[in-house]
Amino acid sequence: MSSSSWKSKYEDYDDDDADENILTDAQETQWSSRDSILFVIDCSPAMLKASEDGEIPFYTAIKCAMTVLLNKIISSESDLVGIVLYGTQKSKNANNSEHIYVLQNLEIPDVNKIQQLEGIDDRSINFDEEFGTSNGQYTLGEVFWTASNLFGSSAQRVGSKRLFLFTNEDDPHLNDISLRSASKVRAKDLQDFGIKLELFDMDKPDEKFNRKNFYKDILIDGIDDDDEEGAPSDGTSAKLGELLQRVQRKEVKKRAMFNIPLKLAPGLEIGVKGYNLVMQQTKGPHRNVYTLGEAIREVQTVTSWICADTAQYIMPADMKYYWEFGGVKVVFTKEEKAAMKTFGPPGLALIGFKPRSAIQMNHNVSHAMFLYPDERSYEGSTRAFSSLLKSMAEMDKVAICSFTQRANFGTRLVALFPQLEVVGSNGQEQPPGLQLIPLPWADDIRPLPIQTDFTPPTDLIDAAKAFISKLNMKKGFNPDNYENPSLQKHYKVLQATALNQPDMDIDDKTLPKTEQMHTRAGVYIQNFKDVASTVESPEPTFDPSLSSSKRSSQSLSQGSTSAKRAKNSQPDGSAGLIEDMKSKYDSGQLNKATVATLKEFLNSVNGKPSGSKKADLISQVEAYFGN
Repeated sequence: MSSSSWKSKYEDYDDDDADENILTDAQETQWSSRDSILFVIDCSPAMLKASEDGEIPFYTAIKCAMTVLLNKIISSESDLVGIVLYGTQKSKNANNSEHIYVLQNLEIPDVNKIQQLEGIDDRSINFDEEFGTSNGQYTLGEVFWTASNLFGSSAQRVGSKRLFLFTNEDDPHLNDISLRSASKVRAKDLQDFGIKLELFDMDKPDEKFNRKNFYKDILIDGIDDDDEEGAPSDGTSAKLGELLQRVQRKEVKKRAMFNIPLKLAPGLEIGVKGYNLVMQQTKGPHRNVYTLGEAIREVQTVTSWICADTAQYIMPADMKYYWEFGGVKVVFTKEEKAAMKTFGPPGLALIGFKPRSAIQMNHNVSHAMFLYPDERSYEGSTRAFSSLLKSMAEMDKVAICSFTQRANFGTRLVALFPQLEVVGSNGQEQPPGLQLIPLPWADDIRPLPIQTDFTPPTDLIDAAKAFISKLNMKKGFNPDNYENPSLQKHYKVLQATALNQPDMDIDDKTLPKTEQMHTRAGVYIQNFKDVASTVESPEPTFDPSLSSSKRSSQSLSQGSTSAKRAKNSQPDGSAGLIEDMKSKYDSGQLNKATVATLKEFLNSVNGKPSGSKKADLISQVEAYFGN
């Protein structure tokens, strides 16, 4: 398998110019990670009627938009969000189209935009006075045209453009063939401009939404290259919880971490994309500001390098790098340092296959990534990838590969685990693909220094089994059910402060349900404690040969000394320690003794150390010798 386009995408690069490549406008837009979402909400009378459970579809859509704005501020502050209402009595748009009201332009979300949506949601902004409803009079084609203009007029370059359409009208312009045809043409124009239409349909109280009436002709049911999903589900709902879940699934754009070739053999390569399915969410870096004056101003950080000998400022071009080897400073230039990191072009190179059992749990040194074929960069990749996946699954094999994620990245060994598709009653539960598991090098493996041959008695094992069986999680463990309480509290405080809201409590689901645990297993836990108290604890044995460093050996020997000290008030070698400490006292060099040595001396002379500060320990030693 080969093609000219493959070489232009993967091979035509120069490491020397890697940091100085100038992208064209099209390339910069293609690889931009910034996302843009335009909410288009129907305001016809049917959207303002309460459903059986009391929820009004229009206000449900407003809540969804408000949630997305809050999420964008927290997780993707550079993404763009806009809101357009259509079917309104009043109009506000650049084209002066009737019954279309641009509530918020396509811009970065801020506090004022969220407060505006809160005002609509809590009815402090009167809908009839501000917008009104046009009794279903609108032109859907002009709505799409307005949306296209909003995306086109945005000065920000974005990587993806999506339109979220909220409506419960499944057959607009039923009696006007020309308007229906014009709407479909405008929807086709959106697709040509790279704008993806996502429909969030809701049922009417007495009528179920049917996509086949109109929207099946304007929605893309095929698999999108960057959003590998099948045709949209026919299940619809006006309930806030269910609709919000659908919005959240669509809100985050699926972005590939890397796009590289998988080299199966000389002359046989396929394209694959790598996705990061798990990544630790952090609070993000804080920013320093200057608060004195009329307005808060952000501080610009400037780093200057000064020579330690001459105190002269050094330019970046004058600096070099060094690593110490055997007491010698080995100096490298910036170019030589970059060359040290280069291990060839990015890619996966197959080394061979091993039985699945050869890869152990402790071989996983970091979280896995998910591989999927990339047909766009290499024709025939999907067929070859599918054949490889099924063959590996049938033979119960894993592939061992050399993996270089991108230029100037170190190479590491990885194992590719086959994962077949699993389809349940609710659709696809597990996608087909290869799980990429990073493997350790020989330098990364560390032995355990502690060894014990202790086997607990049978009655203690049975007592432990009893309370473990009572505390089993019957519904299993699902990480989706547990949010990070630290992040929750951080962003709740920020939200309350920025929006002038009262402090909001967080739902910390990581806290154990103590009362329920006591009710179910309290007797068994107490029995385990009673049995464990009668069993003599073993003394751990240490194998110095397994120690990974000199520091570890010293700490083990100190631990052994401490254990002996518990049995003997005067351990061996205390006379030498007292003599050494006395000499330091006489010469005024007690400050050169370590905290551990000072504590060990005080213990050896039956003087319990008070505090952990070095100054307090020195005072105790001086008091001992001064008496």
